[in-house]
Amino acid sequence: MRTESSEQRGRKPRDTARRRRWTRQVPAGVVGVAAVSLIALTVSPVNAEPDTRAKPPRGGNPLPAPPQIRDLDFLLGSYTCDYTPPPGGKPAVLKLNTKRAMGGHYLYTDATLEPGSVVGRSSFGWNPVDGTFITQYHDNWGSSGNYTSSGWKDGHLIFKGPLTQVITPNASGQTTGVKLDLKDDYQVLGPGHFKDTTSFTFPDGSTLQGSYDCHRQ
Repeated sequence: MRTESSEQRGRKPRDTARRRRWTRQVPAGVVGVAAVSLIALTVSPVNAEPDTRAKPPRGGNPLPAPPQIRDLDFLLGSYTCDYTPPPGGKPAVLKLNTKRAMGGHYLYTDATLEPGSVVGRSSFGWNPVDGTFITQYHDNWGSSGNYTSSGWKDGHLIFKGPLTQVITPNASGQTTGVKLDLKDDYQVLGPGHFKDTTSFTFPDGSTLQGSYDCHRQ
């Protein structure tokens, strides 16, 4: 059984208040959420060419999209998600619009969370070297994250990774925030219907959990 020292008990009200304040300001994150990155291939092998043994689409990308990306097709389209917050939080509504990008190699999700006027973008893709799904996220508050998933297992698609969460947005470009560990647990409940259970682990080891119930429009 875990016990607390007198010093830890003394800090608990302030830490709890800080987490509750953060929960009120940011209703537990934006789904799966990440930034689009374009990297110059400055160190590629001389005369390297893509393997095009898989027949490319007519007039399309010279390298077809990896087949693994189809495991994310459940995200495609426009969704409205009702957010159930952890204790002390406020319900919210998340609007998602996901499309294929870069010849199908990626999915881009544009998201709007209300209340709070949070606008974010996530990019979902497949890392062919490590054999993992990747997600990158950023939003108009300045928060950002990078997550990975090994794929579907027992009906769950779980992404994990670090998130730098802005607590109070500030136009000066300088503000306070907290570094968290994020876990997004996706489950497809039916055609055009999925659930994302989102968990945030704080530096002190405490965790907050909420969930999004998403229906395609």
